[in-house]
Amino acid sequence: MVLEIDFKSGAPVYRQIVAQVQAAASAGAVRPGEALPAIGPLALELRVNRNAIAKAYSELELLGIIESTPERGYLLKENSSPLRKDSRRKVLLAGTSDATTDGPRAVRRALASSLLRFTPAASYLVSLGIVGFSLVRSGWIVGEGRAVFAAIGAAAVLLPLHEAIRHLVDKKLSARRENISSGLKAIETAATSASDMESFMSLAVEQTEAAMHARLECIRDYPSMLSLVNAIPSLRSARTPVLTGSDLLMPVAARDELACILRFTRESSDRDYDTDDTEFLAAVAEHAASAEDQSRSRREKQESEYASDIQQGLLPREIPQAPGFSIAGAWQPAKVVGGDYYDVFRLDDSRIALVIADVAGKGIPAALLMANLQATVRAYAAAASSPRDVCEKVNNAICAIVIPGKFITFFYAVLDPVERRLDYVNAGHNPPIVMHADGTHLRMEPGGMVLGIFPDRSYEGGTVDLLPGDRLVIFTDGITEAPAPNYDEFGEDGLLAILNRNHHADAAALRDEIMRSVADFCQENFADDATLLTVTVARE
Repeated sequence: MVLEIDFKSGAPVYRQIVAQVQAAASAGAVRPGEALPAIGPLALELRVNRNAIAKAYSELELLGIIESTPERGYLLKENSSPLRKDSRRKVLLAGTSDATTDGPRAVRRALASSLLRFTPAASYLVSLGIVGFSLVRSGWIVGEGRAVFAAIGAAAVLLPLHEAIRHLVDKKLSARRENISSGLKAIETAATSASDMESFMSLAVEQTEAAMHARLECIRDYPSMLSLVNAIPSLRSARTPVLTGSDLLMPVAARDELACILRFTRESSDRDYDTDDTEFLAAVAEHAASAEDQSRSRREKQESEYASDIQQGLLPREIPQAPGFSIAGAWQPAKVVGGDYYDVFRLDDSRIALVIADVAGKGIPAALLMANLQATVRAYAAAASSPRDVCEKVNNAICAIVIPGKFITFFYAVLDPVERRLDYVNAGHNPPIVMHADGTHLRMEPGGMVLGIFPDRSYEGGTVDLLPGDRLVIFTDGITEAPAPNYDEFGEDGLLAILNRNHHADAAALRDEIMRSVADFCQENFADDATLLTVTVARE
């Protein structure tokens, strides 16, 4: 089995490992009993943190995919199957039942129900027999004709009693089912409207007590769940409630992860659990999974919006300008937050620093690393520092904090408007393009490898003289790799075409034209963060 980590996907490393092992087990690429790589060597091979491997193996063990042994380490289990929720638990709300318990209990439940429903008819017939027998014995009825009329009369007299008994029996049979249905409807509503898992479980506990006269407990802390799963292995792949002692246990999975375990305990232990109990707990578990998923989604959205506000606050509010030059920037994250970053700030009265970078991955992890990069660049950038020196110091600082597998493409330049010169260094970034007024262009490539991989690396600096009418475009791959519906990419040719068409545009107009063209090309479906800096030199 070969494991690969996509460091640009933004997905946690441990989740990628879990998904790949599950897929390999399902496809038969790993045989039951086959050993998985040890944590240490696998971490070195994949260039990831050991904790990510350990967490992935722990999750796989919890899901019943693998097991650990003192002799051979982690092995694929026999008949391993991931824990998942059962999506077919709707019978109680529909008023019918297709969930099952063990055979003897199901038989006893069916017999009890049948006997209870037969009671009104049986009591009615017995009553008629007693009345008829008493009339005959007492001598009140003589002859067959009178006996027939007497039987009809007795039947008419006893009919209201029969109906009353039947009504009481039907009411007894339907009352519990109505309570269960009403309770589950309230729990289903709470699953879609509750603000968090805690408020959902509070209502579920209340409804369970009212409808089932039972206590419901939600076990959420990881050590307790792991202890239960280790003690009761059947919980690893349970799709229906598991009976243990005097409790019913039901695992709840959300996003293919164990979210909690529900414990259901009857207030009275004078009867066995029946189909209603197991169906009710199974339905609550399904709604709990939905509530947990929605709670996570809301929480992630709030965190992303908060991170987006912070990230946008790190971008320059006003871009400094220089005589004879115009500078503009744009930032379009693929998600709410992104890993792209640009900055423009003054180094002294005349010189201006231009920065653009692309952090591997997306979402909040990439945004956090981007924020750290922004602070590091500003800390090391100084009037006396060359772009090459800044890049080397920033690389060492990033290597000291970045987790294995993460890296940053980086471009840093210093614009000297007096000398009309741009000194720069390119650390593995898309080469910016300088379009000269005569229609020729050059790509700014000198530099070195990306940041965050190897410390103490040397970088090569470059210099370009800017002439009147020149246009400079610094961009991330979200611009050139923006996909059309047919999967074609915008490409550098698209940028060159725009630069050739806009000879007299200032930086802001050029920026707007590029972003509009890219958005039209990909129909505003940006697959990656798209960030752009434009610089134009005034014509004389």
